[in-house]
Amino acid sequence: MIRKLAVEGVTVFPRQEVFTFVPGVNIIVGGNDSGKSHLMKLCYSITKWGCDGNRRELPEVWAEEKRLRRDLLRVFGTHNLTSLTARNRGNGVAHVHASLEGAKVPLGAAELDFSFTAEHEEEGLHIRKLPQRFLSENAVFVSPREVLSIYPCYMQAGKRYPELLDSASWELCRALEEEPGTQPVPEGLRYVIKQIERLLSGTLQRINGRFYLKRPGQEPLELNLVAEGFKRIGTLGLLLGNGTVRAGTSLFWDEPEMNLNTTHLPVLVNIILGLCRAGVQVMLTTHSLFLLRELVIQLAEKPNDKISRRFFGLQPPGDNASGVRTSVGNTLDEIDHIDSLEAEMEQADRYLNMNFEPTEQA
Repeated sequence: MIRKLAVEGVTVFPRQEVFTFVPGVNIIVGGNDSGKSHLMKLCYSITKWGCDGNRRELPEVWAEEKRLRRDLLRVFGTHNLTSLTARNRGNGVAHVHASLEGAKVPLGAAELDFSFTAEHEEEGLHIRKLPQRFLSENAVFVSPREVLSIYPCYMQAGKRYPELLDSASWELCRALEEEPGTQPVPEGLRYVIKQIERLLSGTLQRINGRFYLKRPGQEPLELNLVAEGFKRIGTLGLLLGNGTVRAGTSLFWDEPEMNLNTTHLPVLVNIILGLCRAGVQVMLTTHSLFLLRELVIQLAEKPNDKISRRFFGLQPPGDNASGVRTSVGNTLDEIDHIDSLEAEMEQADRYLNMNFEPTEQA
């Protein structure tokens, strides 16, 4: 799990920003162009890089620098590190410090400190501090792009040209190839799978390399005919079933509410908090006021009162500002106002204040 991240000079963060995450649910709130996905992708890149417990104890620094550079470029989908520096900072130098922890790896034993410089590609990334130990858990990124319907094409292309595909989708497709293990799914995660099946009104099946939705009394339905939001939720169900997402996993979920009706969001929040209760660290981004309020409501309920939670607010800079404005709190009310949320609340107030005249009956 990622527990702390300090960034300076990276994309939309020209000044030093420090983020401290919790083992439960971490909610990154912000509108378009606020840097939500940038923060998620950076955390995922580092966590994925640090989750390799089978690696030798004393890796060569140059090899780790090369691997970290490759992971950053592929996760962000950029061609060079220069694109990841905050150019308005002046010197084009980015500095990142991260702390990871996991089973048998206490906080402080897995520290990563590195920097990279604009216009210095191959030799531009330098690791100042490597972890003493690497984690044996894993990291999973569920991006807004739905992968189940493109799975056959992605697997064919990815096995030959993986560098041409965005890393998050490719890694997700590779994880879907995993067969379920011999160990039964723990009770807490079985509950989550049942909630996903409730949302889908059925189960997902893989037949001849393609995925189908099977509902009671119906023939298997091709995934291209299933709603986009359901396919993303179904992806998570498959990863729970084959053991990719398990206790200790860091799950990065970019806008989980995308393409879902608000009627489905209470079940979605129940799924998210069920993962946390089962020992999964969840990092999600959103700008949905409905989802945020549902999170607050369900986090206040007794089954969820022990789930650690943290809210991060990201607000794009104004005309005379430089860099994203950040705030943090253990409740939604503790973060600074977010323009996109304020707009929703302001519209609701205007609607409620309207005077609707009764229409005359003919």
